[in-house]
Amino acid sequence: MKRPTETFIALIRTVTADNASDMVEHLRARVAPADRTGAESAAMRRHLGALAFRLEGNDHLGAAADIYELIGSLVPDGRERWTRAAAIARLRDLCGRGRFDEASTYAARLRAESDASALVQDGVTTLLRLGWAHECRNEPGPCLQCYRLAYDLNGGDAGVTTEDGDRLSRKVKNLRRLRLDALLEAGRFDEAIALHAQTRHVTGSGSLAAYDMVSVKALAAVGGVRYTEIRPARRIAAPELRFWEPPPTLCSEAGGLDMPAQYLAFLDGCRAFPRSNVVVTGDKLVYDLAAHPRRRHVLLQDGLNPDQIMTAAFGATRALVEVPEDAHAVEAGLMMFGLQSRNYGHWFCEFVPRMLAYNDPRCPDGIPLCIDDHMPASHEEILRLLDTRERPVIKLPPKPVEFELLGMAPVPAFFPFDMKPGLPFYDTVWPADIFAAVRKRILESARERGVLSDRTDRRLFISRKAFTQRALLNEAEIAERLRPLGFEVIYPETMSFLEQVDAFHSAALVVGSSSSALSNALFCRPGCRILGLIHEELAFNFRGYTSYIEVGGARILFLRGRTLHRPGVHAFHVSYTVDPGKVAAAVAALENEVAAGTPAGFTLSDPDSHPICVPDDGVLQSPARGEPARVDPARHARITTLAAGPHASPDQGLCAMEAVAYLAGERHSDQPACASPSISAFVRTWSDGLPQAERDGLILPLVPRLVGTRGSEALERRRIAMVADWLVRSHVPAWFRLAKLNVEADELADLAELTDVADLTSLCDHLKRARKRAAVANLTLRQTGSAVRAAAWDATQQAAWITVRDALEEAGPPILAAGWDAAYAAAYAATRAYGKASLEPTRRALEQSALALVERLIEARDADSAGPKAPAAPASMHPSAELRP
Repeated sequence: MKRPTETFIALIRTVTADNASDMVEHLRARVAPADRTGAESAAMRRHLGALAFRLEGNDHLGAAADIYELIGSLVPDGRERWTRAAAIARLRDLCGRGRFDEASTYAARLRAESDASALVQDGVTTLLRLGWAHECRNEPGPCLQCYRLAYDLNGGDAGVTTEDGDRLSRKVKNLRRLRLDALLEAGRFDEAIALHAQTRHVTGSGSLAAYDMVSVKALAAVGGVRYTEIRPARRIAAPELRFWEPPPTLCSEAGGLDMPAQYLAFLDGCRAFPRSNVVVTGDKLVYDLAAHPRRRHVLLQDGLNPDQIMTAAFGATRALVEVPEDAHAVEAGLMMFGLQSRNYGHWFCEFVPRMLAYNDPRCPDGIPLCIDDHMPASHEEILRLLDTRERPVIKLPPKPVEFELLGMAPVPAFFPFDMKPGLPFYDTVWPADIFAAVRKRILESARERGVLSDRTDRRLFISRKAFTQRALLNEAEIAERLRPLGFEVIYPETMSFLEQVDAFHSAALVVGSSSSALSNALFCRPGCRILGLIHEELAFNFRGYTSYIEVGGARILFLRGRTLHRPGVHAFHVSYTVDPGKVAAAVAALENEVAAGTPAGFTLSDPDSHPICVPDDGVLQSPARGEPARVDPARHARITTLAAGPHASPDQGLCAMEAVAYLAGERHSDQPACASPSISAFVRTWSDGLPQAERDGLILPLVPRLVGTRGSEALERRRIAMVADWLVRSHVPAWFRLAKLNVEADELADLAELTDVADLTSLCDHLKRARKRAAVANLTLRQTGSAVRAAAWDATQQAAWITVRDALEEAGPPILAAGWDAAYAAAYAATRAYGKASLEPTRRALEQSALALVERLIEARDADSAGPKAPAAPASMHPSAELRP
C-alpha cells in the first residue's frame, strides 16, 4: 500500500486546536485531486481519523468535527458514519462552549437536511447525555439548553425521555422556571425575556413583558386607581389553639395580627387573566401579594398551576408576565376570579369576603360579577346568597380579558399560597369582623328562603372518602364507632350549599377531617363543638382554621392522627389514620365540656399573643329606653387591657368600643348605643392602630368617659367638624413643620376654626396648594420605606379620616377632594422630611394632640341637654400638645 506523501503527513502533524480551522482548508486541497487512487484515499482517511481522534481526546471538539466532515468527503459510500461523528462532536463543542444560539441553528439544519433518522437519534442521545450531566452537577442553565435542543432536534417529546423518565417538555418548563426566578432575583430582565423567547414554543406561551409590581393602595397613592377604604387597617386578637393531646411545638410561622384595610377600587383600561390573580395596566402589575413587603419570602406560582392560562415570573419588585393576545372584551366587571377560585376553602377565605365591598353603597349598581367558568355550581349559589344588588354574573373563559372598568377588593389578610423552600409555612390568622359579616349575610339569606331548621342537636361526621388528597383512610371504622353515639355521616359533595349551611347550623357536635368541607363550621351556632381530625404535620394551618371557624362562636379541638407519607405529595395533603378510640374519647370530653364546663384537651397560645379575655357575669342587655347609660363599677374593675379589632364575644377580648358596651351593660358590640358615633369611629380606628402599650396608656382611661356621649344629630355634625378642623389646622401643619414648610404650616394653622364640614369649601384652594407644595421634589409614597409610609398614614390620621369621610362624601365631591388634599398633604410632607429628621417626635406629639381632641369631643354637649353626666371613673387629663416649634 502506498503511503501518503511526507508533505501530507507533516501537515497533519502541525495541526493543533488553534490552527485547525485554517489547516482543514490546506488538508482539503491535499486530498481533493481526482486522480487519487483508492489506496491513497484510504491511507489519508486513516491519518485524518487519527488526527480527529487526537483532537477529540484533547477536547478540541470543533476541530475534530471539521476533520470528521473532511473524512466524509473522501468516502462517498461511507459518509454517514463520519457525518454522524461530525454532528455529535459539533453539538458537544457548541454546547460545551455555551454557544446555544449556534447550536440551535446547527440542530435545525441537521433536522432539515438529514435523511437518516439515525443521525437525528444520535444527536438527541448526545444532547440528553449532556443535559443529564449538567443536571447531576446542578447546572440548570446549560441543562435547560441541552434539553431544549434535544426537544427541537427530535421534533417534540415523542419517543424520548430523560434519564429519570421525564418528558423533555416537562424538564424544559421546570428548568426554565428556575432560571427565570434566578434571573429576576438578579434583576436581569432582558436575559430572562430572551430565555423565554428561546423556549416558549415548548410550552406554547406568548412573549413576556416586564412590569413593576404595585399594590392597589400604592397605585391609588399616585392617582392610578379610584380607591375607597371600606374598613380601616386594624389589629385583631390571636386565636387560642386547642389539641386533644399535649400541645406540640408548631413549625409554622404565626400569622400577623395587623389586618390590612379593606377597600373597593376601580381600575380603568386594564387586562386580567382568569384563573390567576394577575392584573396589568400600562407598565404596572397590580397585585397586593406580589407587592407585599414580604414578597421575597413568598413563592408566587402564577403560570405553574396546570389550571392557569398564562405565564408569570416574579422578582423582588418587577415581574415578567405573558403579553395578552386575542383578549376577551368586557365593558365592566367586579373581580371574583383568580388563583384557586374553584377550591372551596380558598373560595371562602379569599374570594367570598370581596362581596362585602361589592355590596357597599359606594359600589355602583349594575356592574356584573366576573367569575371563572370552571367554578362549581355551589360557588354561584353562594354569590346569589351574598349579593344584595342582584348583579348579573359573567363566566370568563380561560383567555385574557380586556376590561374597560374593573372593580377590585382585597383578600382579608396577608395570605401567601406558599413560602419559598426552607422557610416556615405562614399560618394566616383571619379577621373575625370580615367573616362575621359574611356569616350573618348568608344565614339571613338562608332564613329568607326558609332553609334553616330549628334543630340544634345534630351530630355530624363529615365524610371525605370522595377525595384522594388528605384522605382519612380509616374513615369507615371511625364512622362505625360514632354511629352508636348518635352521629350521622354526611357527604358535603352531594349536598347543595344551603343544605350544608343548614346541617352545620343545626349541629351541636361535628367531627371531620380538617379540610375545605370544615369551612362550613363558620355557620355553626355558638357553643357548637368541633373535633378537627388531621395528620401529624406540625406546619399545618391550625391558626387559620381556628380563627376562621370560631367566628360564629363554635370551638374547635384538633386531634392529630398518624401520617402515611407518600413521595411527591405535599406535606399538607398526605393521607392519614386516626385511632377511633381517641376519637370517641375526645367526643366524650367535648360533651363534658358543654355539660360541666370542664375544658377538653390542652391549650396552645403563641408567645406574646395571648387572647385578651374578660370574664362575664351574664348575658349583656341594652339599658331600658329612657334610662341614662351608666358605668358598671364591677365590670370597670375587670378591664385592665384592650384588644384590637372586633370579637365574637367578650370572653375572646374587648376592643375599646366593645369595652364601652360592656361597661354600659349593653349587648356585645363595637358600636355601643350609648356612645357618640363620631367619637366611636375615631377611637375605634385609633385604638386598633396603636401598639398594645400605647393602646392601654392612651385609650383605656377614655373608655368609661365614652359611656353616655351620644347626642343629637346637630351635636354629631359639630363633633365631625371638630375632627375635620383638627385634621386641617393641627395634623397637617405638624408634618409641614417637620418638612421645613413653615410658611405653609402657619397658613393652615392660622385659618379660622371650622364649625361645619361644609366650611371646607372655602379651604379647597388652600389645601390643594398645600398638597402640591408638599409633593414637590418627592417621588411617590410607594417608593418610600415601610416605616415612613406607616408614619405618613399614622393612626391618628386614619382615625380622623374614618370619622369625617362619610360626612365629606355626603357634602359633595369638592369637599371630599379637599379632605383628600389634607390627608395627602400630610403624607407627602412626612415623606419629604424622612431622612432629614426623626418622625417619631411628631407622631407622639400628634398622639397627645389627638387625645386632647377626643377629650374636647367628649366634653361637647347639646346646648339644651339636661340631666347629670354619666358617672365616669377618674381619668388623667392630658393637656393639648403644642405642635409649633
